[in-house]
Amino acid sequence: MLVVEDDVSDARILAQLLREDGYDVEIVLDGASAISRLAQTPAPEALIVDYKLPHVDGLAIASYARSRDPNIEVLVVTGYPEIVERLASHAGSATLRAVLTKPLVYAELMAHLERAQAARTPSGDPPP
Repeated sequence: MLVVEDDVSDARILAQLLREDGYDVEIVLDGASAISRLAQTPAPEALIVDYKLPHVDGLAIASYARSRDPNIEVLVVTGYPEIVERLASHAGSATLRAVLTKPLVYAELMAHLERAQAARTPSGDPPP
């Protein structure tokens, strides 16, 4: 799983929680680094991306991630959900699975990830 968040503290806390729940997590702190990581293999199975980032915004990162892997789970986290939803809908984008607002409610994030995991692995195996 790739977490893209420019707030180092938020990124570390989220990554720690996800690791405690069994996820393999990488962190990058800006949009350019996210694009660079997404260009590498193996691709992450999920992307949690802040909308407002240095260099490249979260929607562009989400779009790039889906262009590389149409099955990647993409969740955008933002303090500006109305902007993200409007931009995604104007683009006719199926890029986003969900837009989650800050402050992030971890249980809500986990519910989205668990649904995505169940859809990928019907046996309900633990996350990678």
